[in-house]
Amino acid sequence: MKRMKLFASIGLSAVLIATLLSGCGSSKSNGSSSNDPGKAVDPNNPYAEHMNISLSWWGIGVGFEPHDEVVQKIEKDFNVTFKPVDIGWDNYKEKSQVWAAAGQLPDIITHSITSDTPAVYNEWVNQQLIHALPEDMSSYPNLKKVFEVEGVDGIKRDGKLYAIPRMTFPTDDMWAVWAVDGAVFVRKDWMEKLGISDPQNFDEFKAMLKAFVEQDPDGNKKNDTTGIVMNTFGYFKNVFAATFPEFGNKGWVKEDGKWMPFYASPKMDEVLRQARALYKEKGLDPDFAVAKAGESNQKFYQNKAGALAFTTNSVFGANGVKAEWEKNNPGQKFFDHVKIMHPWADANGVKYRNVNSAWWSESMINADVDDKKLDRILRIYDYLLSPEGKELFDYGIEGKDYTKDSAGKVTITRPKEGDQFVDLKKYYPSMDIISQLAAWRNAAILEDNEANRAAFGKESVEFVQNELKWMKDNTQPIPTAFEIATMSTPAKDKLSTINFDDDFTRVILGNEDPVKMWQDVLKVYNSKGLQKAIDEVTAEMAKFNK
Repeated sequence: MKRMKLFASIGLSAVLIATLLSGCGSSKSNGSSSNDPGKAVDPNNPYAEHMNISLSWWGIGVGFEPHDEVVQKIEKDFNVTFKPVDIGWDNYKEKSQVWAAAGQLPDIITHSITSDTPAVYNEWVNQQLIHALPEDMSSYPNLKKVFEVEGVDGIKRDGKLYAIPRMTFPTDDMWAVWAVDGAVFVRKDWMEKLGISDPQNFDEFKAMLKAFVEQDPDGNKKNDTTGIVMNTFGYFKNVFAATFPEFGNKGWVKEDGKWMPFYASPKMDEVLRQARALYKEKGLDPDFAVAKAGESNQKFYQNKAGALAFTTNSVFGANGVKAEWEKNNPGQKFFDHVKIMHPWADANGVKYRNVNSAWWSESMINADVDDKKLDRILRIYDYLLSPEGKELFDYGIEGKDYTKDSAGKVTITRPKEGDQFVDLKKYYPSMDIISQLAAWRNAAILEDNEANRAAFGKESVEFVQNELKWMKDNTQPIPTAFEIATMSTPAKDKLSTINFDDDFTRVILGNEDPVKMWQDVLKVYNSKGLQKAIDEVTAEMAKFNK
């Protein structure tokens, strides 16, 4: 008997369903098929029986269409045929609702409900749309590590997991690697020219930015420089880590026995005063509120800004900070002029580094998948997270793109374009998908290995490695209640309608007392159930003894 499907009452038209279901096979047609129906299946070979596995991913139609050697290798090794089911960044949530309502979810579902809409995750579990994962994961040791990461328990429902979180960084050193996700690049040559030392508190930081604006650091005798610009508003928040750590990653904080979102904390008062002062005293780019993402970066690249709030790992790649800066400053070396501004200590002498939720988005398995196919999917994911899988993603096909000697030393053999080796994704369009199916691999470009040294140069690799070491040795991760990010309560779910960034920006730009303006903002938030959400989350966290 067909189980009742989620969203059956949303009244979707038959035309919409027909349109969005094109290319997505029925969940009842997702079964396995042997290569030779007349041939007995070897019970000792877990891959003896051929299986078709439908898989959704952003842009998978284009990425899988050439059916390149990377896809072929995995299909051959695991005796499967992937059936790509396309989704787009602008419609994947709507498509998943349609498929769920019609019983047409693919075998492997790519989504972001554990991170973005945990209430929907609850519904999918309750409506039995997605498969519970085995409690004993010992057969999948690499995948098992993912389920042991701090915060993953928060997406268990009735003691079971129904999703494979797509980790941002490797499980082995995750909290240290997060440190370089957000950073402030600063013109060290401007600092030296103006006699400025590394800021040791916010007032010194503000004074440095003000000097960049007023003291002609570029020496062109024009009033044409600004203080700090930002790639996006999210990176700018790291500036206030010493003032209010949880502000830096939009976390929840426990105060007076209650858990509350950062914006409800009295600690916001000083952040508001500091941000307003930066703007009014012109240390903050006057165009920050209207600039599009990445637009303000050009001011830094073109010597019109003294600091850039961005991400350290962007040093790598053709569009990275280093490449863009040197393109605008021919003949000059980035590292001779720019450095990372290290965080200063808070009132207790603690320096904080960035940390955030361990994952964004997830893979879920259709509840109609039988145990044999579930095992095959989990084996594939375990391989994708293995050292062997990593080697494939880092270097390509052994014997074609690289060789490896008996000591394990890798030699890259694929052709070069100019000074750099040809990007693997040019040969294998599926690489962007396959390499990120189980984990985002954001740390791949931070590692000190032959692939990165060949692609980005020794200096860039050592630069990031030095920053990672400094952060690990000198800072602590921002205190973070990871359970709350994936927690769903009736009032907390409604807080998703709050647009903090817009409200905060409006207060920075305002002329009234910023603390008073924020109290008015909180009145609006309270009308949307903020206080009830605080009570509900506090009660839920008590179950974790927190």
